[in-house]
Amino acid sequence: MLNFCVVTSHKEILASEIALLKNHLNAKKVDVLGSCGVQFQVDPENITEELKLKRSKKIDINFITEDERSVHLLASDMDGTILEEECIDEIADLVGKGSEVRRITAQAMKEGLNFDESLQKRLALLKGTELEVLEHCLSKKINVRPGAVTLFRTFKKHFGKTAILSGGFTYFSDHIQKELDADFSFANVLEYKENRLTGKSLGTIVNAEKKLELMKQLIARQGKNNSRVVAVGDGNNDVRMISESGVGISFKGSDHLNLSAKHVLKNSDISAILYLLGLREEQFVY
Repeated sequence: MLNFCVVTSHKEILASEIALLKNHLNAKKVDVLGSCGVQFQVDPENITEELKLKRSKKIDINFITEDERSVHLLASDMDGTILEEECIDEIADLVGKGSEVRRITAQAMKEGLNFDESLQKRLALLKGTELEVLEHCLSKKINVRPGAVTLFRTFKKHFGKTAILSGGFTYFSDHIQKELDADFSFANVLEYKENRLTGKSLGTIVNAEKKLELMKQLIARQGKNNSRVVAVGDGNNDVRMISESGVGISFKGSDHLNLSAKHVLKNSDISAILYLLGLREEQFVY
């Protein structure tokens, strides 16, 4: 079984840096996958824990085996992962509730506040918000991260199905699903009456447990198992699906998630996941 160290960055990795890494890793083989991704074939016994934990300001270092790359499903969080923003925070800003909602969001991300309770508290603050505000938020405030479209399109071509599993809202995820051409999308449903939010959601809340359940359901449809899933997210609400997937990735994630994920990307764009899976830049679909 081959073992790889994949080094990625948000900018070009220089030849001098590659040479230094090759020496440091005692690599058997070097394969430049693209301008921002390099793969080193390594002997796990020669890799120190210090190197495994190293995260420089410019690069991300992750280890993966050839077997782990046999994947069939990409399951991704949306807010803060595919999107640069948290949609509920942006809505709150538009109605003058930004500081209150962001404070609760931060608690949920970093302090372990129960997600269901957090969502209910934030939605209550948005009661009475007109749907026009959501339309404005979607068109003017929400941005898909660089590399996200490439990740979804390329994964779909070379590996399998793609899914958005979001603790956010279908109002946004339905649009993002179309933009990314994702196969599946699940999120919370906002309740509204007379074109105004009621401050509540409908149906089962998509929390950490629900994300894991949905991920398992999707992979079961393909007759596979959790080891064939790439799961990526940024918050504590993503810990369960990431820790139980074959290739679990924290992308610009919380400290708690970074400790739970096998792979961490802090300095690369989200399309670096494709390098981690062994694809070359010329195989990317833009």
